[in-house]
Amino acid sequence: MIDKLSNLASWKPLEPGKTAPALSLTADDGTWIKLPDFKGHLNVLLMFFKTSSDDDTINFLKALDQNRDRFEQLETAVFGVNTARTDVLRNFRSSIGVQVFLLYDPMGWESRGFRASSRIRPSCKNTTVVIGKDGNVLFSQRGFPTVESMLELLARTEGKEVPPPPAPVHHTGAAPAGSDMLRTPGRGPQAVREVDAQTALSMLNEKDSPYILVDVRNKNEWEREHAPMATLIPVDELPHRYPELGQTNHIIFVCQGGGRSSAASEFMTSIGSSEIYNVIGGMNEWNGPKVTGA
Repeated sequence: MIDKLSNLASWKPLEPGKTAPALSLTADDGTWIKLPDFKGHLNVLLMFFKTSSDDDTINFLKALDQNRDRFEQLETAVFGVNTARTDVLRNFRSSIGVQVFLLYDPMGWESRGFRASSRIRPSCKNTTVVIGKDGNVLFSQRGFPTVESMLELLARTEGKEVPPPPAPVHHTGAAPAGSDMLRTPGRGPQAVREVDAQTALSMLNEKDSPYILVDVRNKNEWEREHAPMATLIPVDELPHRYPELGQTNHIIFVCQGGGRSSAASEFMTSIGSSEIYNVIGGMNEWNGPKVTGA
């Protein structure tokens, strides 16, 4: 029984040789990072990590950072991935003095595609994945391997010698690395805009309004009461159901208190959407019409 429950709560890492899932996330400096942009010219190492308070996580990040030049010589970009917001990730990166960029994965949505998250809880699992220039998985393993083993793998892939270890360097901050080879910056994502319930209602009631209201609570909350003009898409279903909306811009998200709708808003901007709004206070503060039932 315990084994069955464990299997329900977790899954095996991706198999090497498989096509890597598409990934589109916001880096801690606000840059929009899309995995397809690297195809054909850079390998990508993704380090999914559960918490920033774990010594193994910090030590692996520091080891990656200390060997950035070696990864660059093997034409490889390196990123960390976590569910913490960009400001939290930015502060964490600064506190440990590394320059490896960290990507914000709301609710662990993108991590699920890499089997690097819990099936039940919205958090990342410590997992390392390497994607080749052809877009296929070269390596996928739970936990953190040695940096040398990753360099050896990439050297074999590139048909090169493993670059020599770097001379000792003392980093005093987390300013962005100077080389463009470390990643392929995209345009910055649009910022999520926060509005109160009254402003959201005014936007929805404009003549020929382009805005739609999306409720990201669960079905029970929805049936208890909801705005009559809202569309229900629970937050954990949004990554695969958002095409049902028929548009990815001019969307107002609402939940019960504002937390889940904030994550939904961040997700939509991470895939390139614009004019995305989050209702502060959610349905707790909603002073417009409400209906009950399905």
